[in-house]
Amino acid sequence: MLVQSKSKKTEVVISKGNTPKESLLKGIEQLGGISKFISKDDNIFIKFNLNLPGGFPTNTNFDVLETLITSCKQAGADNIYLGSFPIRGIPIKIISDLLNLKEHFETLGAELVFLDNSDIFENKDISQDQLKKIKYESLTPVEMNGNEFFIPAIILNSNKFISVNQLNVNPLFKLNLSLLNLYSIVPPRYRVIGKNVKENISHNQYKKDLISNILDIYAIKQPNLIINDIFYILEGAGPYIYKDSKIKTTNLMIIGDDAIAVDVVTLNTLNLEINSSELILQANNRNIDVPKFSNIKILGEKVEDTRTHVELCVSELEDIKVRNFTISSGKICSGCFKQAYHLLNFMKTYMGKDLKYNVNNSFLIGEKPPEPNQANNFFLFGDCAINNTKNYKFRKIIIESKKDLIGGAKSKILKESKSKKKTKIKEKQNKNILDLPGCPPNIFNCLELILKYFGKKEVPNLNLFANINRFWITGNLNNKLKLWEAL
Repeated sequence: MLVQSKSKKTEVVISKGNTPKESLLKGIEQLGGISKFISKDDNIFIKFNLNLPGGFPTNTNFDVLETLITSCKQAGADNIYLGSFPIRGIPIKIISDLLNLKEHFETLGAELVFLDNSDIFENKDISQDQLKKIKYESLTPVEMNGNEFFIPAIILNSNKFISVNQLNVNPLFKLNLSLLNLYSIVPPRYRVIGKNVKENISHNQYKKDLISNILDIYAIKQPNLIINDIFYILEGAGPYIYKDSKIKTTNLMIIGDDAIAVDVVTLNTLNLEINSSELILQANNRNIDVPKFSNIKILGEKVEDTRTHVELCVSELEDIKVRNFTISSGKICSGCFKQAYHLLNFMKTYMGKDLKYNVNNSFLIGEKPPEPNQANNFFLFGDCAINNTKNYKFRKIIIESKKDLIGGAKSKILKESKSKKKTKIKEKQNKNILDLPGCPPNIFNCLELILKYFGKKEVPNLNLFANINRFWITGNLNNKLKLWEAL
């Protein structure tokens, strides 16, 4: 359980500036200056958002990171490390090479840490035993509430820990609060939630377990300085850039030394009820100190002068209008909802031309989805949809035997009554069905299956994306990363 001082109010600053740099520097100064948080010879680890091989706002604004690095150097920091784990399946080295991150941070006097060790895995001379040794030297097992988590040793051993969080909308938690940013100090492989399909759906166990893990990680290593960067926010669809995404400018940053207090003020600033955040509610239920908004001392801008509305992600998959697709949802667990949300948004964003001529598709998800109308292709997303639709009508195609045209003509001429002979009916399995298995399914696997189903000539844009993805991650590198278990 976290222990925090009750003797004085927690201080959080709402800082406003003309640029992200100005907003950050002003906010730190209003909190007492960078020396309040960073001492001479400190070893610092900066946790930032590094999700995909793209720039801002999918990842943290590098102008903000540059400003923070410079401030820490001026305070006398000895070593400044930066790092994060991307989404599952993408090595850090791939992102670093594409964005030139390693060299860029080195020029600023900081070091990008390859938490997955992907910078050394191209060395063909490394044996399996050496890989295992690297893993155990790199990750430290930490037990919390009966669960074992593997945390990079460099983070646990840092003198000062800083969270720089690019805040965007999120399909499960409304917003990517700083608590979510902190969770990705754990390798993606160890963030996978165990499945029990029936329990997942009936009790939303996936989300409960996810929240529990997020709060466990927060309890293991709490940051000394938290920056929720809301100067720009990706709203509408996020946290990655999709067709329905929009950038909203607020010119604001929320900064403090208590992550939950910073998140509480962030929610309030963005006109969201504190009780709407399941992360904050569960933190309170676990006796983690969650300060009331009235007990937080707000510095800088006044909340009433800065409140702004943000358009959140859709809460129903049917509201994602994918070209030539109808969506039928049954009862869905949070994990499948999240993955389907990203898959459908990807298809809408990048496969518009691919789907222009592949018409009349039906997408089914969840437990007992509604029986779809007739379609050319049926996509069954997740184990529930696959198993619950085995007796649905679309699974079979009914073929009626051809009528006897000559006999029918004779009957009309002779004005005879219609034949009472029954029409022969045959059934055969519908082959225009694509299973996308998993609970929840892996998006990259789904895209490969969709490409194989349609054929690369029918979906050239998806084929291009798949080839680029394969170019990023060569088979040899991917196999080594899997052996190390980073992915």
